[in-house]
Amino acid sequence: MRQARLDARLTLAQVAGPDITRQAVHQIEVGRARPSPRILELIAERTGKPVPFFLPGPDAPIADPAQDAHEVQWLCLDNRSDEAVQLADRLLQARPKPRTEAEIRFWLGRAHLEAGRPDEAIAQMQMARQLAERVSDPWMAVECLDWEAGALYLKEDPKALALAEEALRACRVLEPRMPRTEARILEHLGSIHVRNQNVDAAITYYEEAVEAAGMVRDLARVARTYHGMSIAYRQRGHLDRAAEFAHKALSLYSIEQDQTLVGRAENELGLLLMQQGQLDSAEKWFQSALGHFQDSHTERVRSHVLLSLAELYLARGDSQAAEEFTEQGLDLAERFDESLARATGYLLRARVFALRNDWQRSDAQFEVALALLAKLGLQERLAAAHGEYAQTFEQRGDDRGAAQHWRRAAQLALPRLSTQVTA
Repeated sequence: MRQARLDARLTLAQVAGPDITRQAVHQIEVGRARPSPRILELIAERTGKPVPFFLPGPDAPIADPAQDAHEVQWLCLDNRSDEAVQLADRLLQARPKPRTEAEIRFWLGRAHLEAGRPDEAIAQMQMARQLAERVSDPWMAVECLDWEAGALYLKEDPKALALAEEALRACRVLEPRMPRTEARILEHLGSIHVRNQNVDAAITYYEEAVEAAGMVRDLARVARTYHGMSIAYRQRGHLDRAAEFAHKALSLYSIEQDQTLVGRAENELGLLLMQQGQLDSAEKWFQSALGHFQDSHTERVRSHVLLSLAELYLARGDSQAAEEFTEQGLDLAERFDESLARATGYLLRARVFALRNDWQRSDAQFEVALALLAKLGLQERLAAAHGEYAQTFEQRGDDRGAAQHWRRAAQLALPRLSTQVTA
């Protein structure tokens, strides 16, 4: 399909109508997706132009004869993940040529990821990357690396960072360059660092993502970058700046009509308000976020909102409500193997028991959380957890225990402080 041939007088929503997502129309418009014949007819009808208007000119490359592979791509972009999986599985049974198989497996992995099945996505991306390397397609190999890292990130797996860094290195030596892909990888790296509470690194990557994108305008990507910047500035303590980015992200998510991302942005606004002591306002945002997760039938990552509510009720001194939300959040985190959410849940359990002066059970939960954070290699979060544990020893009048954990928190923070001083 010819790039930028859609009628400028029509909005993406008008072209999309009830049958196509705006994201998919945008991908077609910029030449990153090939529509199926049925979709091409719909677009032609809504723009008032004949179908041949949207077909490649005489000098354009000949299309891949495996048109069904492009249908998998289309179904994935149109958020019809289950249909994409069914078609891809059927096509793979026919043993297509390596290049076509790589394309099918890549979009099959994307479909699994969109459907919240990261393990299946990882397996398909690894096979697609092997095939891409076999047919000397480094561009597809980079895409596979990045989306595999994204699947690991969804699982809260610490290996996501090294894989995303590998994707960035490989992307930057490609000719011709892929600025859109580079911007996406940088945004992914920012998100990984912000989750690990490496605030300076996160902000650096987000700023590089904006620069790499240049004139390429991808509302969803910009929204996710703003969202990450909001979290980073909240962690740094710059709450006004954080709120500014959070509202920008929420506005763009709303335009994109992505209920899950709207919920995540609302959770971030709730955390900001809670940090400012505005608990009632924060609770409204958390409850709204849960509603959006329910509307989108999304359970993965919902654990973080439930744990936010648990923390809010702890701030109110309501250990019963805090415990209920903690258990709900932990249940989801365990089910989806969300390691960071699990660690957060154990810390909240420890605080619930500490609020009741049940020191033995509190200590047990702290030890589980500390071990998990150490295993994940999250130094910043581990230091903060030791600080929380030290405070509970102070509550019970155990100065020796408090000193031990304050000392450990300081040791973990030293490498970061030394880096800042050197810089």
